[in-house]
Amino acid sequence: MPGKTVIRFGGILFISLFGLVANAQSDQLSVFNTHREESPVWLTLTSHNESLYRHISKRALSLLDQRDSLIATLTDKSDWISYGQNIKKRVFEKVGDFKKTPLNAKITSTIQKKDFYVENTILESFPGFYVTGSLFVPKDQEKPLPCVIYCSGHSETAYRDEVYQRVILNLVKKGFAVFAFDPVGQGERLQYPEKLDNASSKWGPTAEHSYAGAPYLLLGHSLTDFMIWDGVRVIDYLSSLPIIDNTRIGITGRSGGGTQTALIAAYDERIQASAPECYITSLQRLFESIGPQDAEQNPYSAIKYGFNHADLFHMRAPKPTLMVSTTNDFFSIQGARETFSEAQKSYLALNASENLTMVESLGKHESTKENRESVYAFFQKHLDNEGNSDEESIELLAPEELRVTTTGQISTTLKSNTMFEVMQNFTDSVIGGREFETPKKVVDNRQLIIRKAHELSGYEKGRRIKSVVFTGIEARKNFKIEKYFIQGNNLDYVVPFILIKPYRDYKRPLLIYLDSNGKNDFLSDESSIEKYIEKGYSILLPDLSGCGELANLNFEGDSYLEGYSYNILFGANLSGTSIAGIQSSDLNMIYDYIQQREDIDSRNITAVVNGEMCSSYLHFAIGEPKIKKTILINPLVSYENIVRTRDYNSRYIWTAVPGALQYYDLPYLESLLTPTELIIIDPVNSKGEVLDAVQMNVQYSMVKEVYKRNRATNKLELILINDKNVAHGIEKYL
Repeated sequence: MPGKTVIRFGGILFISLFGLVANAQSDQLSVFNTHREESPVWLTLTSHNESLYRHISKRALSLLDQRDSLIATLTDKSDWISYGQNIKKRVFEKVGDFKKTPLNAKITSTIQKKDFYVENTILESFPGFYVTGSLFVPKDQEKPLPCVIYCSGHSETAYRDEVYQRVILNLVKKGFAVFAFDPVGQGERLQYPEKLDNASSKWGPTAEHSYAGAPYLLLGHSLTDFMIWDGVRVIDYLSSLPIIDNTRIGITGRSGGGTQTALIAAYDERIQASAPECYITSLQRLFESIGPQDAEQNPYSAIKYGFNHADLFHMRAPKPTLMVSTTNDFFSIQGARETFSEAQKSYLALNASENLTMVESLGKHESTKENRESVYAFFQKHLDNEGNSDEESIELLAPEELRVTTTGQISTTLKSNTMFEVMQNFTDSVIGGREFETPKKVVDNRQLIIRKAHELSGYEKGRRIKSVVFTGIEARKNFKIEKYFIQGNNLDYVVPFILIKPYRDYKRPLLIYLDSNGKNDFLSDESSIEKYIEKGYSILLPDLSGCGELANLNFEGDSYLEGYSYNILFGANLSGTSIAGIQSSDLNMIYDYIQQREDIDSRNITAVVNGEMCSSYLHFAIGEPKIKKTILINPLVSYENIVRTRDYNSRYIWTAVPGALQYYDLPYLESLLTPTELIIIDPVNSKGEVLDAVQMNVQYSMVKEVYKRNRATNKLELILINDKNVAHGIEKYL
């Protein structure tokens, strides 16, 4: 056949590709249809589109309740010191693995003003990864000076924005040196800059953070780690300057800058005084209100490790800390008050209750004059620089005065590495340190890999079925469509599925079809259904969490990219689970039900899986289920390919498992399907591009070798079809 490439590892070869056109699912085919026009959906299931977020949130809140129970047992000074040290180690462990390298700091320009001067500065956080910032130094002040680090919120211009300059320059007027720097994805450190106008080619700072930061989760890292490290290296730089008193260093910032402030101050003990503004709440109230936010606010598996916002203060106790809040912030003020109340316990136990204070004023997500003046007074007191805390009028600096680089972007001025390049070194280290890197080790450690994959993904094998609810039949000429949903014990949502079978009830082989679009695509092609029925199959079509009738339609979050909510991904990460783990758990519950049916030959099941759903399916199929044949269409070649690809497609990060690359990758899981039949058709990279024959041979070498070791070479087929217009169905593979 012209235009096709075939790699055969055994068995009979068939060339076809399953392709279907998506249509909106009709009410008649909805599992939740009540067959009554004025109330078309089961009343208790009207929020089924929220099920994925609700499930993740429930898990998070349960873990946070467990944490609260632990907190209630802490009483004396030694308890709180031990607790603070332990939670810091768990949540920020990976930051401790970073190595300090020469800062190679360089002042690119000096701006002289009447009462102060500015040193525009570049330093290296990692080799070749530059931080741009400006040091504001008051003139005619006694040296060495107290210094406040200023962290910017999600502004494209970072600290050059008027709202941030107002605080910076007021602190300078009051005798503080101030170092303000660009977070990654902002100011002169854009990760996806256009060549002409230096504007982000992606979606602004928030989305830049999430898109660039999400792949780090696969390595067991997070963007949190790298933002903390930027702060650590800034402190290193300031501590090296004779004009700065390194015993009087403070830090503040609002919104995203409040996030950085709280994180850096919790990690680095050299921060004497910390004032995070418009960020602190509690993770309970965050999940209940606006949901998890962008990447830097989500340390790897943090809630699973027992973390909540109050821990950012327990880690610092007894050092001076001011929590700055507004009553109508989208970061819940109730959560902020509850966090302050808990944080007081550790400060009281350490005899430092006067060092923890909170101010709040009437306002939205903003910096009010009242709060700003409280910040000035706080630093004046705790950095030993007393004076008038009233806010003064200031004259803004022009953006060009605070330009650090010659081109306006560090990437073009110094050919700086981006986060993507930095990530490659960590990827090399993580993958190079994996324990199971050879086919023999994969075979020998099969059960250990399965346990680790289930643990990291959050796979729930122990779900028990409460009931299976039959909701009706749709009749067709030669087959019927039976509609069901499964209720699980202790499960806060139901899993819908459709079973297609002929009118005569007798035991038949089963075809399970899985797609991220759910069952609707398959149902739209009745001619293909006829062919599978004629071949003797019944067909099972489930909608797993986040798909089909359980598709996430209501919550997008602040990082909704290419049709995928990164915020849901981050919520799963915080809770120590994954979308792949949730979906594979759904599938396992359906599989358990299949075993009970007398009209299904449970020893003769074929699974056809399309696209990114392959990741979820593999986490299910490596366990006890006996699937006779698996056909993967357009599976992602590996998680590693996501972190190796600068411009990956967001659909593939959606079902990736945080932490997985520390122990395994998708080819490991495919290998573990041996000795059952496995057919892989047109595998893709993380851009969605089909591999060529050479690439496929390399990428699937482990799978081939493991099948060979198990004397199952004839059970494995890798097939490439270069003609994208081929869309014939898959009946010949069955």
